[in-house]
Amino acid sequence: MKRLALAAVLAVIAASMAFAGVQDFGKFTIDVPAGWTANQDDETVIFTKNDNTASMSITVDALDGASLKEIADAFVEALSGKGLAPMDGGYTFTMTNANGVESKCYLTGDDKNYGLIVVTGAENAPEEISAMMDSMQEK
Repeated sequence: MKRLALAAVLAVIAASMAFAGVQDFGKFTIDVPAGWTANQDDETVIFTKNDNTASMSITVDALDGASLKEIADAFVEALSGKGLAPMDGGYTFTMTNANGVESKCYLTGDDKNYGLIVVTGAENAPEEISAMMDSMQEK
């Protein structure tokens, strides 16, 4: 009987660890899945899968009078990006990180702020990354 009770407790603990937890990063909230770590550095939050096979960063900041296109051009230059293309409500481009891995970048915004999302290793965690992006709520 003790083994059955212990097994039930372990199953409940394991199940609760699989659920995402909503975290507040000042300008937005997002569900961070179990097995991922989030670290904030000023305006950028970096989400890293604990096995280092995937990551996503989100930067939200003021446009400070610049257009979204000017911000896109600045990021492409600063990140040595390529393939800048318009998308619905913003721009997309790719970049290669310091480890030689290609990342996909998405830039959106309104008349006051922009949001830059950089995804690396999406093929290693497509459901988790999609769920995080879907759960993001601007404050």
